[in-house]
Amino acid sequence: MSTSLASHVRRNAAALLALLTGLLVTAGATTYIRRGVSLRREQLFDDAARDGSVALQQRLDVYQAMLLGTRGVFTGSAAVERHEFRAYTESLEVRQRYPGIQAIGLARWLSRDELARHEARMHQEGFPAYRVWPEDAREHHAVVDLVEPFDVNNLRMLGFDVLSEPVRQAALERARRSGLPAATGKVRLIADPEGQAGFVIYVPLYAGMVEPTTPQARGERLEGFVFGAFRMKDFVEGLRFQGFQSTIDLTIYDGVTVSEPARLYTSHPGAPDAGGLRKQLTVQVAGVPWTLVFTTREAFMTGTRSSHPLTVAGGGLLMSLLLFLVTRSQVNARALAEQASAEHRRLANEAQAAVRVRDEFLSVAAHELRTPLTSLKLQLQLLFRQLRQPGPLDAERLERGVETCERQTTRLTKLVDSLLDVARLSSGRMELQLEDVELGELVQELARRFEMEAQAAGVRLEVDAPEPMTGRWDRLRLEQVLTNLMSNALKYGHGAPVDVRVRGDAELARVEVKDRGIGIAPEDAARVFDRFERAVSSRHYGGLGLGLFITRQLVEAHGGRIFLESRPGEGSTFIVHLPRAGPGTPGQK
Repeated sequence: MSTSLASHVRRNAAALLALLTGLLVTAGATTYIRRGVSLRREQLFDDAARDGSVALQQRLDVYQAMLLGTRGVFTGSAAVERHEFRAYTESLEVRQRYPGIQAIGLARWLSRDELARHEARMHQEGFPAYRVWPEDAREHHAVVDLVEPFDVNNLRMLGFDVLSEPVRQAALERARRSGLPAATGKVRLIADPEGQAGFVIYVPLYAGMVEPTTPQARGERLEGFVFGAFRMKDFVEGLRFQGFQSTIDLTIYDGVTVSEPARLYTSHPGAPDAGGLRKQLTVQVAGVPWTLVFTTREAFMTGTRSSHPLTVAGGGLLMSLLLFLVTRSQVNARALAEQASAEHRRLANEAQAAVRVRDEFLSVAAHELRTPLTSLKLQLQLLFRQLRQPGPLDAERLERGVETCERQTTRLTKLVDSLLDVARLSSGRMELQLEDVELGELVQELARRFEMEAQAAGVRLEVDAPEPMTGRWDRLRLEQVLTNLMSNALKYGHGAPVDVRVRGDAELARVEVKDRGIGIAPEDAARVFDRFERAVSSRHYGGLGLGLFITRQLVEAHGGRIFLESRPGEGSTFIVHLPRAGPGTPGQK
């Protein structure tokens, strides 16, 4: 099969080369187009992520500018009354123009000694239940006493000591020392009834019109912090950039670590779509790093798909196939001519081989037939002379001559039968007459027939068949197999004992014919079963070289097999395996 495949490849090498070239070009073009589509998709995603990051940064800048402007209101006035602050925040239209803001207010910087006066002043302003909370014995406090919009939710912020919470305290310390706006990390907004995650930006407020430039001066002149509290969900969902919340999701984490506890916001509560794109950026929010993670939805991948790679692949495959067919048609025309020439040569070679086989067969047959015919002719001439001699006939001499003629006639009959068997086997006209045959009994019977021949050759012929071994076989053909094997054992055994053993199991019968004669060389072990083959010289041993060939054919016709074990000078053992149920059964080996 491999030789045929190699021949086919060689014949169609040009067509296959054309096809391979076309496929390689198609694969390269398709890969290039697919890569271009992928790069285009990645570029669109990168642009959207950059736009989202810029939009978020711009919104933060706007909100910080608004808080700095609010600080300017306090800096430019000796005292800002509550109604003035409300009027200012209403003019800003905080809820409409600044999405996500929960509250704008002032956390006043108070020492421990000032807390009582502060609470008394708030009581006088109309807040009789006002108190600073939570209670904590610290040197300083940052207490919320102004907040807008002044609604029922933000009212809960009044009196809250911002320094009581570590996250807010850290932001206040940075703002106080730097004089710049400082954002908290992730916090829970006190005034938000939904308990959203959020953050707060604090802007330090100093006494006087000139802002202090040293940390010591800032600490001495600190009056409080203008702050803005932001609901994260409302703050982010107001952003506008390409694909946000339709094909692209955004998740924001507090700090540089991507973890569930640090998550401030996500537009996609579930897990991101597998196989989508992902981009991670870091932005600074008033001194605090935020990690932005942009991911794509399936709609983005679907919307950015292109049919161009399929079009290029399909067109390339079609062109490659057409090129292959055109080239192959040209190659086939030449191949047909070569096949015709090869077929002509094959038929001529087969005819020559058949003639050689015929000549060889005729030569062997003529030689083998001439030997008994010559002997028979001589014996008949001697008998004729004896019959014509005057005087009484020598009966003993006549009897010996007739016996010799009978032996030569029997030999001729066997030779002719062998030739007929070969013809039947070659033409497939050998038919088996199956019946129940007891193999051990048949071997015993044949051993009795060979008893006189064995005695004449000085050979001890022993049969070992301890158990009955019955099977569905052709008795006559099986007898022919055993006769050939036992005859060969006596012929080539050189007077040594010959053993015949019968063994088997429920499915398989086994016959072994063992001699202790000249043996067979390993290189001859396989060919002795071929037609006209022999492992010894025909000068010393006669015969057509057909016995073992016929034996093998008959054994295989029964669904069995025959093989030998032998070493030169140590004798040979011929082993036959036969399925007991007959040919073509599961017992066949």
